Amino acid sequence: MTSSRLRKMMKYKLTDKTLLVIVNEAGIDVDEGVYCLIVADTGEVLASHFCSGSSFALGDLYENRPERIEVFQKRFGEVEVRYLSDTDISFDELVKRNIEFFHNSH
Repeated sequence: MTSSRLRKMMKYKLTDKTLLVIVNEAGIDVDEGVYCLIVADTGEVLASHFCSGSSFALGDLYENRPERIEVFQKRFGEVEVRYLSDTDISFDELVKRNIEFFHNSH
């Protein structure tokens, strides 16, 4: 990935922390389904988990996973985890970033 492309993607960064977002694969908050933990800036999917409700996704994907927290802190430094609906990033924009990430990493 070129540095100019990365800077363009980073303009959406909300804080000095790396933002990780939780989103349902369908793009909406529903009671059950596959939820993903995604790097907001790049669209890279870090983890996924089938959750019986959206309220469990934060714990299932991040808070109750000390091994993931350690890996993510080593890789990204400080992180902030939010549901996509609590950001100004649209589902379509996140999908676009994920497609770009995929094409740039293969």
